[in-house]
Amino acid sequence: MASVAQDLAGKVALIIGGSRNQGAAFASNVAARGAITIITYLGDGGAAKATLAALEELGATAEVIRSDATVSAEVDALFADVVARHGKLDIVVHTPGAVIKKPLAEFTDDDFDHLIDRNTRSAFNTLRAATRHLADDGRYVVLSTTLTAVMTGPYGLYSGSKAAVERMVVAAAKELGDRGITVNAVAPGPVDDDFYRGAETLESIAAAALHSPRKRLGHPADIAPVVGWLLSAEAGWVSGQTVRANGAMF
Repeated sequence: MASVAQDLAGKVALIIGGSRNQGAAFASNVAARGAITIITYLGDGGAAKATLAALEELGATAEVIRSDATVSAEVDALFADVVARHGKLDIVVHTPGAVIKKPLAEFTDDDFDHLIDRNTRSAFNTLRAATRHLADDGRYVVLSTTLTAVMTGPYGLYSGSKAAVERMVVAAAKELGDRGITVNAVAPGPVDDDFYRGAETLESIAAAALHSPRKRLGHPADIAPVVGWLLSAEAGWVSGQTVRANGAMF
């Protein structure tokens, strides 16, 4: 890690849902590049502590904070606290989400509310807070899904909840462009982590791997460099975009 360019030295990065899976990979990416790295978690305090320790082993200044991204008051307080303590906020990466895989006819009102809260409302809360607190030339990246491009079958409502996020990205990018702030989404295909495995059967995981031109699922390490580049100064002319990182699966 000592050879990694310290291009984010002096930056303050907030990784929403940065304690596990892809979020932890994103946190490691920015921490290794010199950013002060704050990660949030909701339920798994043990994973959060383990990720914090791994970030500190990289030599990073790192913190962990419990926060629920679906609750606007908690998000507003989180952003205000980070800025108050560190003097600024340069980078926000939003990772939380949920999947419910059902045909439309079987969806309940509670299912719908859960998807909107976890996928759409949570992203709206952090994006709105970012517009208020990000420093000029800041960066915001949110995870979407490749499935917004193939909105069929039992993933339809999940895909729709993420498609709404992609449209918010476009709107925010236009609003914040005159401040040099970029707003983008990254849309992975299936990634072999706890999140994906919790939503799928072993048979569907194996079938997805066979469907891939690479004959495997993605890994968090495949997605982290894509997000990491969008956080860089070199990506300053890329905004309002959804980058699909799926190994040509879709």
